[in-house]
Amino acid sequence: MSNENGEIQRLRRTIEQLSDQMIRSKEQEERTLAEFSDMNNELVTLQRLLAKNNSSLETARQQAVDAGESKSAFIAGISHDFRTPLNGILGMAEMLKLSPLSKEQENSVSVIQDAAKLLLKLIQDLLDLSKLEAGQMRLELGEVDLQETIDSIVRLLEPQVRKNGNQLSVDCDPGISTLLEGDSTRITQILINLIQNANKFTSEGSVQIRASLIQDDEHKQIIRFEVEDTGIGISEEDQTRLFQPYVQTERGRSREYEGTGLGLSICRSLVILMEGEIGVESQEGEGSTFWFELTLGKKQVNQAINPSAAFAQEHPGQALHDEAPSVSVLLADDNVINRQLVMLQLKKLGITQVDAVVNGEEAVAAFLSKEYSLILMDYMMPVMDGLEATRKIRSIEMDEMRYSTPIIAMTGNVMQVEKDKCMEAGMNDFIGKPFTLEILDKMIQKWQQSSETTEILNMSVVHELAELTTDGDRTLLGMLLEMYRTETPGKIEVLRRHIVSGDHVAATEVAHDLKSGSLSLGIRYLSSLFARIEQFAKEGQSRKAEPLLDALLPAYQAACASLQRVSTD
Repeated sequence: MSNENGEIQRLRRTIEQLSDQMIRSKEQEERTLAEFSDMNNELVTLQRLLAKNNSSLETARQQAVDAGESKSAFIAGISHDFRTPLNGILGMAEMLKLSPLSKEQENSVSVIQDAAKLLLKLIQDLLDLSKLEAGQMRLELGEVDLQETIDSIVRLLEPQVRKNGNQLSVDCDPGISTLLEGDSTRITQILINLIQNANKFTSEGSVQIRASLIQDDEHKQIIRFEVEDTGIGISEEDQTRLFQPYVQTERGRSREYEGTGLGLSICRSLVILMEGEIGVESQEGEGSTFWFELTLGKKQVNQAINPSAAFAQEHPGQALHDEAPSVSVLLADDNVINRQLVMLQLKKLGITQVDAVVNGEEAVAAFLSKEYSLILMDYMMPVMDGLEATRKIRSIEMDEMRYSTPIIAMTGNVMQVEKDKCMEAGMNDFIGKPFTLEILDKMIQKWQQSSETTEILNMSVVHELAELTTDGDRTLLGMLLEMYRTETPGKIEVLRRHIVSGDHVAATEVAHDLKSGSLSLGIRYLSSLFARIEQFAKEGQSRKAEPLLDALLPAYQAACASLQRVSTD
């Protein structure tokens, strides 16, 4: 019996222990559930906060985007508003200087020109800084002839340097390749800025430009550019913050030296954009050496010379002036000063057949009533702006199978995004205000020569085909024309897609095929358009071919109509 009691006691203790463990386990489970519930509540709270933060971030992001767009629009408007009157001031001063003047009057005009150019430089610096801050500055890679670039800079700046009593010299390493690949415009901008800066702080001294070969291999060269002066020099303290926006040295802030303190900051940003380095070495009172290093790709030297291009360089303006009587221009600009100025400039170039209108709507009406050799179209105009007017003109040309009239944008807004809008609307080129007589002359020469009347067909080829017959009664010309009509519209559409998408290789192949097929039928004008598109695509610049696309269908239809008439005669 005692054994049974002992067993019962042990069993009872075991049950009590198990019961106690179960109770503790239950309590632990409840605590775990409570903690999980608390964690879940915290998680829900965090999710709500995260959603709220995401919403706030999205709102802030959108506000930043809107602010950036507003800033760009503001800058665009300010650029146009400043450059338009500046165009009138500089243009009229240039025209005045070409007329007979006394020495005193000539000096007065020079003061006007210098002051206006300084103001233009300050505006350009502000615009460049804004584009760099907004990430809108884009490199335009192409051929860089460094020796020619430096020579042209010297020709441009030497009069300014001599005016300060300084000597300008150049030392260019002969090991530097004749042709390199990079952004020639930005390299020129940096060098001009550094040279002008050196000249500003130097008097009766020297400014030296050096280009040295630092590294050379099969595909690239590293070039070090230096601009050394014997001027006032820069203290160590000023050197540490010299490349920041709006920063000037203590001496630079004096009235003796004009400027915004933006030039060096822009140079630094441009060098960084080209993945280079920039710096300065200077001692106060002993001059300064500003330097920057760039890696530039090598290009093969093309020995072929374009005779017509060489003639334009040797005899500027001659081709235009010889053909001047046949040039008719439509000028669209709402600013009365600019209309008067451009008409005076055109008259100086020998172009008297000019019709002037004040908005895009009048420009379209004038285009409908008369054929023009060239259209100069202001960007911003009331009633209808230049972009919409251009789109309507291109649509009319397509509907009426007219040849494409060169349309040149004229605007004070020189930001790249605005240039792109002009090209997308169907304009052929862009001239920024203010522009000189020489710039306008070259622009008109360029597009007048390219728009000279071209025969639709090469009649000698067409007549040869018309005289040949197939096995039946059909002429070979008629059979080939039928095949051409079947295949060409589809190929033109394929070409359009490749150009718009930027597929340079495919666009080159299709343009070449269309060019060859057109030439075999004696189709002259259309094949020349395909040839130009092929060349742009080969150079990896399909975007430049986009304005030519709208001219393809009218030229194709005109060629087919002409061939049809010949084949049925």
